[in-house]
Amino acid sequence: MSKSTPRPPVLRSFHFWGIAILTAFLGVIYYADWLGLADWIPFGKAFLSEEYLHDIHRALLLIPMLYGAVAFRLRGAIVMSLACLCIVLPRAVAISPYPDALARAFIFVAVASLATVLLGLEQERRASLNRAYGKLGAVHSELENSSGLLRASEERYRNLFQGASEAIFISDPNGAIVEANTAAVALVGYSLGELQSMGMQQLLARESTTGASEAQPNWIKGEHDGKYHEERLIRKDGSGVTVELAAQAIHSAGQDIAVQTIARDVTEERRLRENMQFYIREVTQAQEEERKRIARELHDETAQGLAVLALDIDRMTRHEEQLPVELLEQLERLRGKTEALMEGVRRFSHELRPSVLDQLGLAPALYWLADEMTGAHGVDTSMEAIGKARRFSPEAELVLFRIAQEALSNVRRHSKATRAQVHLEFAPGRLKLEVDDNGEGFEVPQMLSRLAAGKKLGMLSLQERVRSFGGTYALRSEPGQATAVSVEVNE
Repeated sequence: MSKSTPRPPVLRSFHFWGIAILTAFLGVIYYADWLGLADWIPFGKAFLSEEYLHDIHRALLLIPMLYGAVAFRLRGAIVMSLACLCIVLPRAVAISPYPDALARAFIFVAVASLATVLLGLEQERRASLNRAYGKLGAVHSELENSSGLLRASEERYRNLFQGASEAIFISDPNGAIVEANTAAVALVGYSLGELQSMGMQQLLARESTTGASEAQPNWIKGEHDGKYHEERLIRKDGSGVTVELAAQAIHSAGQDIAVQTIARDVTEERRLRENMQFYIREVTQAQEEERKRIARELHDETAQGLAVLALDIDRMTRHEEQLPVELLEQLERLRGKTEALMEGVRRFSHELRPSVLDQLGLAPALYWLADEMTGAHGVDTSMEAIGKARRFSPEAELVLFRIAQEALSNVRRHSKATRAQVHLEFAPGRLKLEVDDNGEGFEVPQMLSRLAAGKKLGMLSLQERVRSFGGTYALRSEPGQATAVSVEVNE
């Protein structure tokens, strides 16, 4: 079953059918005398002559023409003008007895069509204006909604900006401050009006704050987007405050229009860190002194005492013909145990504070440590020194030795490695140490301070010791892969 074709929208309009019926009715009136309906002709011959009667009937056609122009605008005007021409033309050509009938018909059609088309154009203009007004109203409503949303968004941003716990400065690309939140005002002690007459560089604790563009830090221009770095700002009262700054350039239409700088006061944090590093240095120094004292006592007293005991046992066994066999066997076992204890005490003394470190330097001490790892613990450990060996400060050599010692201890106890490597590089002005293995590795947390939760306090103490000494410390590891500890200190 075929689908019926829907009627065009114009056929569903009552204006179309009203115009069609009215036009047909007036066409019948116009040809009534020819159709034999003279008695139905309005304005009969009693009032008008036949000639003028047809002019009246023809003029009635202007009604549906104007109706079409009003209802369907220019399109309706053109269609009705053609329809009017089709109605009046046959009578003027074939029926009317008057010699000027054709001219009258054309004059009427021309005048009526002109009026109808002008009305249609006016209707088109009004429709266009209505559409434009409608669009303008929609745009106006949308603008009002957008304006309301923008005001609400601006209010939210303003509340967030002013309520932020960290200081926020907004400056132009040249560093001139244009806005600051409440926390920023409280941080530097200047009022907002005072800040708006200053530049970011005037807040810096520097000898020269001339404002020359080449002297400005890059973060003032927003060239270090989002990266925190440390600066010292001068408050209004002259006191200094240490802050971490993160600058972010604000772009519009491809150009930098402003720079947003977030400042976090870390003065107390830095003070606590300095105190902690001071305590770490003091505790480490005390530990090393205690290790040195214990190592010396073990070497000078315990090991010497065990050596004397071994000599006494040797003297007793020299007269073996006078001693029973069982006693000789017991003395031999006792001498073996004494020598083992003496060797263990000597090794323990070296681990506490190897004399080779103080006497010969870091590289020989690391060679001894690698040999000890291989011989005593069965982990194949190699040591490689690159560059021209030289002595560094006792503190630096001791820190690097302890790091290598702790790293190899972790290799032995936790990594299940069969091989380890120690690399020592003597570079100009610096000393670099790296210890790696072929063990199973582990997942390194984002913050090394979380190693404490994993009971890896040794690594955490290494990091703090290196930081307190002004060096850099890096730990690389992944589950199922090797672990590498890298340390670098300056000379």
